[in-house]
Amino acid sequence: MLFNKADWYDYPMGPHLQAFLEISAADYRGEGAPAVSAERLQQFSSFLVDYFQDHKPQTHGEFVDLLEEMTSMGLSGAVIQFADFNSDMPIEGDFRALLALGSSLMLESELDEAAMMLRQAQGLAPLELAPYLNLVSIYFSMEQDEEAMAWANRGLAFDANNPRLWEIVASIYMYADKATAGEKVRAKAEETLSYAGMSLAAELIDPNDRLLKAQLLGDAFNSGSRDDEFLIEYTAALGMAEQFEKIPQVLWRLENMEKKTLHWKLFAHGAQAFLAMNQQEQAQDLITKASRSPHIPAAIVADLQRVYDAEHTH
Repeated sequence: MLFNKADWYDYPMGPHLQAFLEISAADYRGEGAPAVSAERLQQFSSFLVDYFQDHKPQTHGEFVDLLEEMTSMGLSGAVIQFADFNSDMPIEGDFRALLALGSSLMLESELDEAAMMLRQAQGLAPLELAPYLNLVSIYFSMEQDEEAMAWANRGLAFDANNPRLWEIVASIYMYADKATAGEKVRAKAEETLSYAGMSLAAELIDPNDRLLKAQLLGDAFNSGSRDDEFLIEYTAALGMAEQFEKIPQVLWRLENMEKKTLHWKLFAHGAQAFLAMNQQEQAQDLITKASRSPHIPAAIVADLQRVYDAEHTH
């Protein structure tokens, strides 16, 4: 089926591609459009490849913007063709171009070439996490586990709590020896001071042992982990382990000793802990604190108050 430009006015796309296709703001109807099907994406990709043969970017900046934007849109096949049609545009030495093209090559299973591009990208911007993530995925897919682990270790040095890195680390350990994988993840999490690793280790060692998860996350807390995401998971784990008395202690330490502004979910967990211990007055204090947060949904406040009222009448 042949398509023309007007067939894509309602296709969701970024501003750089829209401008390259010379689709005016008046004609464009893709804003807020639903996610496209795989078939529709493939049709658009085919249209773009035809379009690229007769239309060239005017500048290197436009070329790189288009590589990056189309990669983010899932048009990996079209990205590779676009780069081939514009081989006079340099890729080497440009982090954004190398990352986009390397990522697209990875998605098209051109793994050796993808790894080469991504290693160049990493060399240009060693503090950027994306090349590490993609290189770990590539080497794991190629069953080069030693190389994958080496890149995972380098990535964890920059983002110790990246879930994708920990998933692959765990998978490598599980392929080697499923029985010891959990303890190996735990050891690496202790080494990197990672709460995400500790949480995963608990799931691998025994997903039904709620006390173990609370203990391992407690180790992370004592090592200094203070991200909101972690604190929410830790206090929830304490609740699941029925260690209710520890939750108010954690909140008091954070708020009064460390002067940390607490996320509303922490107040909610504290209120639930006080209710579980039949300490209604303290629970109401925390419900009031939670309700003052501009970010808490009204329905959550109502639910907390409803639970409090039910407990208070007993």
